[in-house]
Amino acid sequence: MLNLADAPVSEPTESSAARFDNLFQRFYAELFGLAYRILDDRMETEDTLQEAFLKLSDEAVLQARPDPEVGAWLRRVAMNLAFNRLRSARRARARLERVGRLEHHDQEPVDSDLLGPAGQLVRQEEREAVRRALGEVPERQRECLLLRHSGYSYAEIAVTLGIALGSVGVLLARAEHAFRTTYRRQTHV
Repeated sequence: MLNLADAPVSEPTESSAARFDNLFQRFYAELFGLAYRILDDRMETEDTLQEAFLKLSDEAVLQARPDPEVGAWLRRVAMNLAFNRLRSARRARARLERVGRLEHHDQEPVDSDLLGPAGQLVRQEEREAVRRALGEVPERQRECLLLRHSGYSYAEIAVTLGIALGSVGVLLARAEHAFRTTYRRQTHV
């Protein structure tokens, strides 16, 4: 995690409102892609990002930091919030299942309407299998894998996860191996 006390703070060159707006414009789209990969739900993703940027709005010192540091902090916060939402949703679903009142209505992305019902079912089953396998990968490795497959560089992953740049490749290789092993076991491939 970023240690803000150790790094020098640059003098802000713009008002805090303008700085926040610029940070929002710069990072929203990429954070949306990352959070959506975790949550697979547009509304949940938007709620998660709203919460992340709300946290950023309370961090005037952080907003004065260089963009790469703010971006790393936002990625970490967005990932943590997204995983928290998944855990909460899982617990709520489990409670409902225990009392026998679960009514499950998945919302498919618009482009899935182009698939037939069988194609939609296969696609949904594949996504669920990937999510189950990811859920069994150790947290640090899962985060590394999600960041890399969201298009982040090794340097950005290292800053976001607070690890040495040289450790990213090792962590990623372990994550890919753990995911493949789990996925194959679960799907009997």
